[in-house]
Amino acid sequence: MAKSAGVGSARGHVPRDAAQDRPGLSRRARRTPHAAQRRRTGRAVHAAAGRRRARRSSGTAAPRGGRRRRRDAAAATGSRAFQPPPSAVRLRRSPPPGAPLSPNLPSEPDSERDRLRNELSFLSELARVLASNTELQPILDWLVEKTVGLLSAEEGSIRLTNADEAHPAMHTIVRKQSTGLGSGSWPPAVSMSVMGFLHRSEWLASPDLHDDARFPGLRGAPTRIRAVLAVPLRVGNRITGMLAVTEARPGRAWSATDVQLLSIVASHSAGAIEQARLRAEETAKRALEEQARRMEEELARARETQMTLVPSEPLVVGGWEAVGRIVPARAVGGDAFDLYAFDDERFGLAIADVSGKGIPAALLMSNVVASLRAFCTGRTSIPEAIGHVNRGFSRTVAAGKFITLFYGEADVASGVLRFVNAGHNPPLLRRADGAIERLTEGGVPVGIFDRWEYVQGEVTLVPGDALLLYSDGVTEALDPFGGEFGEERLEALWREHGGGPPAAVLDRVLTAVADFRGTAEQSDDITLVGVAARRG
Repeated sequence: MAKSAGVGSARGHVPRDAAQDRPGLSRRARRTPHAAQRRRTGRAVHAAAGRRRARRSSGTAAPRGGRRRRRDAAAATGSRAFQPPPSAVRLRRSPPPGAPLSPNLPSEPDSERDRLRNELSFLSELARVLASNTELQPILDWLVEKTVGLLSAEEGSIRLTNADEAHPAMHTIVRKQSTGLGSGSWPPAVSMSVMGFLHRSEWLASPDLHDDARFPGLRGAPTRIRAVLAVPLRVGNRITGMLAVTEARPGRAWSATDVQLLSIVASHSAGAIEQARLRAEETAKRALEEQARRMEEELARARETQMTLVPSEPLVVGGWEAVGRIVPARAVGGDAFDLYAFDDERFGLAIADVSGKGIPAALLMSNVVASLRAFCTGRTSIPEAIGHVNRGFSRTVAAGKFITLFYGEADVASGVLRFVNAGHNPPLLRRADGAIERLTEGGVPVGIFDRWEYVQGEVTLVPGDALLLYSDGVTEALDPFGGEFGEERLEALWREHGGGPPAAVLDRVLTAVADFRGTAEQSDDITLVGVAARRG
């Protein structure tokens, strides 16, 4: 009976009563009479597998009959191979490529597949837009338009917090073409309220801002922004802006899917926007640098042109010497001087200062110099010549523009200097004994009144006398503390050194002004003309 219920049992196990009749078996063996058999079979199978691997590595083909060898190994161990019970779970083979999935496998919901499909499509289009645009605005426009379409909203908006804070409205607005809808920037109150809320929350979904308890300040505010869904744009831990979609009519209930979709768009777009913004800033910076470089070149050429309008060499007539210096506050300026001889015994000298600075003042000054050369020829009286200049400019210059001017004609033989001072700083006449006289006769600046009767002044210079013409850029030069160089300091300097060679004296004055100014910026053009009376 024990033999019939042993290893050859149809159920593959030994009944409890039969096992108890075999005292030679251990307690564990009596429970599991096939354990030793399975171990012996396993060792035989592993040994056969090792031999097959050895033959394959040596290049010899494995002989056929694997099942037969396993049966032989089982017979050598005195048992048959272990057969799993019919109830054992069997593994399923994978379906061949292209075959449909088994209906028993779990499938992804259609909504989740649609979300992933939309996300992948968005990323693909975003990469294409970034690759085809170097400017920020087209990227922003595309992002807003795409968001409006994905969420079927009426209007979409992007605000970048690093945009010009003087204009806090949205950076860009794109809307679907719908009848009766207005478009434009968000009201500042709405924009700041929503942006402030997003600094404290991951998203904002409001069916009606007017009736939202979170925004009591917007209740009843006149705006077309009613239903709002907005999420922040983040780069790292920094909020760089906001992406929003809106409805002009209240009541839209934003779903969790809407919030998730807009958040996905914002998370993928924030970095792209930041990179595009940085590229745009770098492009704008390079453009500004190039523009500045070209401007510097143009100003340098303008300065060269302006310097051709003033004498570059001293004028010497009959022993008298006249020298001029000009230092523009910018590359070009509104100061000028002129020295020109009528004949061997007479010459004209002028200094002028146009209100304003830069290129407009320089252009006006070039006309002044041309007018002086045209009307002040030494053949008409000086008041009459300056009257012609005044009438010409008073009819053409813009309102508020004027020219201060000193013009004189020197007769070397007689030592007489006739002049008109049209509102300019009074020149300083230094006598040989150091006494200072100011030349003030004349009238108002040129260009203020259409008709003005100018008065002529006259002085006589003797050998040893010297005359200094200057612009207000000298006396109004400022030190770092805001103090002016002043008339008294210039007069003292001229009294002490005015008897020397004109060129050396002018250089001394310029050095004194520069030392006084120190690190302060030059605020105005500086012009000097020195005249020394010498014996012929």
